[in-house]
Amino acid sequence: MASGWWNVTREGDEGLPTMLVQAISAATALCVGELLCAPIYVALVGGKVALVPWALTACLLSVAFVYTVGFALLWCVEGLMRNGTPRWRPLIGGVAGLIGFGFWGRFVIAAFLDSLRVPLGLSPLGLGPIVTVVINSAVLGFAAFFLGYIAPKTLAKRRATVIVMGVATVVLAIAGGYYLSRMYAVLY
Repeated sequence: MASGWWNVTREGDEGLPTMLVQAISAATALCVGELLCAPIYVALVGGKVALVPWALTACLLSVAFVYTVGFALLWCVEGLMRNGTPRWRPLIGGVAGLIGFGFWGRFVIAAFLDSLRVPLGLSPLGLGPIVTVVINSAVLGFAAFFLGYIAPKTLAKRRATVIVMGVATVVLAIAGGYYLSRMYAVLY
């Protein structure tokens, strides 16, 4: 008999829900990855955007992905792999992150970059920069979701650490929203 979608799995009796830890871990990894890759995106905007505002905006986009579409991806992979071999879950989760965040990079991040480039007098992104965005997003998505599937083993019982990670991602995303609104206020 198939188990219901409402069943919550945990690492141990006192651990946090597995998918919650996976999502927070993936969001943290993606946010850190986007912060580190922010100079690539600033170069794609012709260096006309400051590094910190774009870095926090990229963090906003990555956290928004994980806490919406990414959470659904985690749930789908978990449902598909429920009866599968546990050792393949991180790899399959990583592939789901690669595909999901790769598409997010192509359609969402590239659109945000174009929304900054065009008012600055630059042409929309060409094929080369779009491929750069997609590859960067796909690699970050794979790494984040792979780590998201490994993390519950060590983080599920460390509530304070998971809470700090979750709060940090939300605070960085809020700061990214603030900077994005300020950039748009200047550009539009």
